[in-house]
Amino acid sequence: MLKRKLVFYRWASMAGRDTFDPFAVARRLTQEIAADSSYQMVDKDGVITAVEVVEPGGGADPVNFRVLALRGMEDRPFKWDPDSSIGPISLLSNEYPADATHISIWPDGYCAHDMGRYSPRLSRLSFFLRQRMREFVSFDPLYDEDAFRKLREMAGQFRSFDLAMTKPEYASRPRGTFGHLWPAVAGEELPSVRVSMGMGRYGPKDRYIDQHIEDELLTLAAQASDLLTGMVVRGRSKRTNRVEEVNLLTDRLSVDVDLPQRSDIPSTPEVSSVFYELEQAYKDFKRREVFETASTAELMRKE
Repeated sequence: MLKRKLVFYRWASMAGRDTFDPFAVARRLTQEIAADSSYQMVDKDGVITAVEVVEPGGGADPVNFRVLALRGMEDRPFKWDPDSSIGPISLLSNEYPADATHISIWPDGYCAHDMGRYSPRLSRLSFFLRQRMREFVSFDPLYDEDAFRKLREMAGQFRSFDLAMTKPEYASRPRGTFGHLWPAVAGEELPSVRVSMGMGRYGPKDRYIDQHIEDELLTLAAQASDLLTGMVVRGRSKRTNRVEEVNLLTDRLSVDVDLPQRSDIPSTPEVSSVFYELEQAYKDFKRREVFETASTAELMRKE
């Protein structure tokens, strides 16, 4: 069995763009791939993404995608054994090492995917759709009640934060204040950058991060699937008067599941079992009205 976390998001059409219709997009992508199999791949600056339509959906049924992060020739892993050291992994010219995630998009504005250690994020799908199909959709992370409560209690009293941000062109929305960190800290050529800022452990206990930076942090949190590969914020709770910590990439609305492995590929789950579990988790959240209490950082920022 493979352990996976099923992570939920809210999706929406991008402002100023045509309405995103997941069913129409899935049908068009299926047709384009049938005519030319290379259509399902995008290779930009050595970052290769492929998208497969598993089920086009319709009515109340979700669109189901498989999204793959592929490794080009310069990024391919090699094999090793203790007797002969390292060696190449044999692949044909049209074959790639791949990591995959499975994504369900429901028509009512929610979506989810299975997250493993090496699973690509939803930003891969949004980037593919922009580049290949000129379709624009945003995926906003949902937080459980405990994470949302902690954020509200530390509002206005953020002490520090740690960020890991991906290459800016893969974001679907403006970067805001932190967009300046790429040229200033890492240069535009680097694919990612890590930043830590704060008052420091031994700094004044009544000093907090400026409000405009806190607002930008919460805006970034609402766009986490586009920009961030890591985000931890710390602040003093108005309720406990202690410094609390929220990991905005792990404290998500999610479900832990064990999935059966494919017999021929033990490192990947049976595709039918993934989409079955995604559907069951979605139905359970709907039944218990969990989506009504789950929140995005964008909603908190506007309170």
